[in-house]
Amino acid sequence: MSAQEALLRQQIEDAFSDVPRPDDSCIAYAPEAWETAELSRDFRGMHWKDVPAQRIRQHAAHLSLLSPEALHYYLPAYLLAALTDPDVRDFLLSQLSIPDESHPELRTHFKSRFDTLPPQQRNVVQTFLRRMRDEASGPIARRHWSQALETYWDTF
Repeated sequence: MSAQEALLRQQIEDAFSDVPRPDDSCIAYAPEAWETAELSRDFRGMHWKDVPAQRIRQHAAHLSLLSPEALHYYLPAYLLAALTDPDVRDFLLSQLSIPDESHPELRTHFKSRFDTLPPQQRNVVQTFLRRMRDEASGPIARRHWSQALETYWDTF
């Protein structure tokens, strides 16, 4: 692990250290989604630092199913897993990218989930996105990471 990665890991841990764990009954909020029961079961009773990377990978596409409280609480586990797992990284990019203006309902939903993050947490997400952009393997990937920053995360 590079010194840069170690520093980012520490910043993520520090920024989310005081977030209270959601009640086990409030992990997922989309009861109609078939993944909800599994997601709730797999995260129930777990501190975000203790969620295995393999479990994050298994639920990489399910971040949007987490309740607002669970999103706030488990987001650092996803950020940390994405530092080393390209599949988690790709799904996380889509989850951290605000939908375009042709989807106003989705934009409103996105903002309702992420606007509530306090400045220290928003800053660490920005730092994460910048690192992913800077380490992207090609110009198209760099552009996608840059878009996530420019269209939402760098607007604070």
